Amino acid sequence: SVKILNEREKEILYSRRLSDTPKTLEELSKKYKISRERIRQIENKAFDKLQKHMVNSAKSKNLLPAN
Repeated sequence: SVKILNEREKEILYSRRLSDTPKTLEELSKKYKISRERIRQIENKAFDKLQKHMVNSAKSKNLLPAN
């Protein structure tokens, strides 16, 4: 279900939150040639996307109350 994220979002999210040695905003900003702030925005947007997707998925499978 990570298909909802594009490659850049996926890579940023993994390297920031799911890695044993998380990359810094600085490292990623150099890699993608964008600002640290932009990396942070992409990371947060990707995390939100994933969270919403998981909640919707759980609701559709009746794992969560549909209130």
